[in-house]
Amino acid sequence: MRPLFASQGRPAWLGWFLLCLGLAALPWLLGSFGLRFAAEVLLVGVAVLGLDLLVGLGGMASLGHGAVFGAAGYAAALLSAQVGGNLPLVLAAGVVAGALLSGLMGWAARRTGGLFFLVLTLIFGQMIWEVVFRWRAVTGGADGLRGFPRLSLGGWTLDTPLSLYVVAAVLALVALVLARSFARAPLGQALTAWRDQPERMRALGFDARRIQIRVFLLAGALAGAAGALYPFVNQYIGPNAVHWSMSATLMVMLVIGGVGTLHGGFVGAMIYLVIQTYISSYTERWQLIVGLIFVLTVIFLPHGVARLAQSVRCRRQA
Repeated sequence: MRPLFASQGRPAWLGWFLLCLGLAALPWLLGSFGLRFAAEVLLVGVAVLGLDLLVGLGGMASLGHGAVFGAAGYAAALLSAQVGGNLPLVLAAGVVAGALLSGLMGWAARRTGGLFFLVLTLIFGQMIWEVVFRWRAVTGGADGLRGFPRLSLGGWTLDTPLSLYVVAAVLALVALVLARSFARAPLGQALTAWRDQPERMRALGFDARRIQIRVFLLAGALAGAAGALYPFVNQYIGPNAVHWSMSATLMVMLVIGGVGTLHGGFVGAMIYLVIQTYISSYTERWQLIVGLIFVLTVIFLPHGVARLAQSVRCRRQA
């Protein structure tokens, strides 16, 4: 895997610097709605980043990842209703819930692969949706949850668009560093090698199931952290957040952004949410636009929009 943000003639640290500079400049360029929207993009992007670890590194396409993301949001919202919106506690609840659910899903699916793995993760996610939708006394059922306390940290109330954006931006940067470190670590390299040459890795004595469960735990922790903050952006979370369609949406974002790029999840999330939030105001057929972009990406940019410059360079050299 190419080092994150590195390209020919440009060191990786320059990419990180430009990223931080861009995140720092956004509050000066966007209004209140724009900052809330940017925070949503970053949080969803972190969830897609976790999915990229499963799909891009491990070759394990999961249709239960969205349910992990949404379930962590419910866990954080319910905890905040009991103990308040303390940011470290909310994040901890989301990370623990996400890691446990994702780890359980990985353990259940560890002996399967291909279509069976995909269907099993789909069923697992729908089981979570069933619990959320039917347990009305706790989750609010079809109405979801509203009115939970606002986030706070050290006596500061994090209820402004700027504060929510800053928290989301910090989480995104931390998640990118963790994902990059995992991908470049021996464990991540072994997972990628198992994806590409399973028979050879099996002959060398590698236990893929242990590696797969670990990547499920990390992917779930990232999705859980993002999911924990997600309800506080709009002060609402509903059963759609754990429906299988959320998992499919995250997968679409990943493919558009670029599988295996790590940062491509944020690009895909931005493209999808811009169309959903802004373009949908002009047409009810905005999903057709998403579908068209998806098809064009698969045909002409198989490595994703995040690697557009690299794809153009390769075509010119060819």
